[in-house]
Amino acid sequence: MAFLTFVLIVLTFLAYYLNQRSLVSPAILFSGGLTLAAIVAWINESIWNLQLDFRTFFVITFGTLEFIIVSYITSFIFDIVSKNHISQRHHSYLTIPSYVARRFKAILLIQILIVLISIITIRRATGIADLMSAINYINYVQNGFIKGQINLPSYFSLLLLFNSAAGLMAGYLFLEDIIINKKFEYILFINLLLGFATPLLTGARGDSIVFLIALTILGYFIVKEQSVWNSANTKYVVLGIVGAVLFLFVFEWSASLVGRNMENSNLGEYISTYLGAEIANLNEFIKYRSFPIHGEVFGQQTFVTILPTLSRIFRFALPEYKLDIPFQILNGHNTGNVATIFYSWLYDFGYIGVGVLAAVVSVIGEICYKIAKQRSGFQIMKLVYSYIGALIALSFFSNRFFENLNVNFVYMIVFWIVLKCILFRREKNK
Repeated sequence: MAFLTFVLIVLTFLAYYLNQRSLVSPAILFSGGLTLAAIVAWINESIWNLQLDFRTFFVITFGTLEFIIVSYITSFIFDIVSKNHISQRHHSYLTIPSYVARRFKAILLIQILIVLISIITIRRATGIADLMSAINYINYVQNGFIKGQINLPSYFSLLLLFNSAAGLMAGYLFLEDIIINKKFEYILFINLLLGFATPLLTGARGDSIVFLIALTILGYFIVKEQSVWNSANTKYVVLGIVGAVLFLFVFEWSASLVGRNMENSNLGEYISTYLGAEIANLNEFIKYRSFPIHGEVFGQQTFVTILPTLSRIFRFALPEYKLDIPFQILNGHNTGNVATIFYSWLYDFGYIGVGVLAAVVSVIGEICYKIAKQRSGFQIMKLVYSYIGALIALSFFSNRFFENLNVNFVYMIVFWIVLKCILFRREKNK
């Protein structure tokens, strides 16, 4: 583990300097997340009796190296293709007009209404009057801890998506007011909080974590556009570490909020499970199972949320199946059931899948990143990349990238476009 950690640290520095010392480029988010996981796994090496297989080392290091190289090549090609449009870029930062923030008062009312409707819907669907118990029940059923059936109406997920989309857009305005105008807008802050908290109504914290990482990426964009992109990042790294430590305490506390059993867990073990056990679990999969595993459906682990949409569009039958993500017990310690983004790729496609899909994620991430960087100030593409960047950052954890880039993400982009058209419309001169 020590050598894997060292190699990943070297690759992270390589990604950092190849991308103009940016902390939010796809390459740094991908390699940085895996480096953090490797450090935590190294600390717990003896506790979990982790004996790293050379194939695990190969998958992680070469997958990361490929991601960085493909990202750099994509950036190089993008710059060549777009060089004729450099003169059209806006280098001066254009702040958002104040009337946009005022219009978010109406959005706040809609968000509150959505929360109330969602609460009523959850109680009716579960038949449980107590909200926390109802949320815990949804969480247990969705994770397969207990048998049950929950029939939530089709509009339910769209309501939650709207709140998250509006919250992230409000978050950009809030951060701009804090960073540039030195103002604290309470309405925008509440918009932001509702966007962050609404996904918790399903009993899952994943989308709320994505929201926070996306918000951090947006804040970094705003700060860097006030100076130079390749300027020093020391204070932002320190702030990020402090923020991460505070978040971990809140994250552990929130586990009981969504129905997780925390009676036999301490903070250190909890953090290790979420930040490093993924590498240990991946190692177990590579050592003891044969892959690729050909199930009933092509790419059933990797494209689990995309396949239902494709089946409706192209009208093919999609058999019911469950994800094969068993919980692991290593040396008497529960290490969870997630095993980095590489697990799904290896499961469905073997080593070839790692090579192909690492390149796909890298290209998509880098193109979105370059477009988001082209112009300063607010633009929809910054919201898009902040979300995609957050998914890439969580590659050390699970297959979040392909799980979240589905039809719901398309709806989220539509919500952003509609909100921009309505809220950013110029006021008529009186």
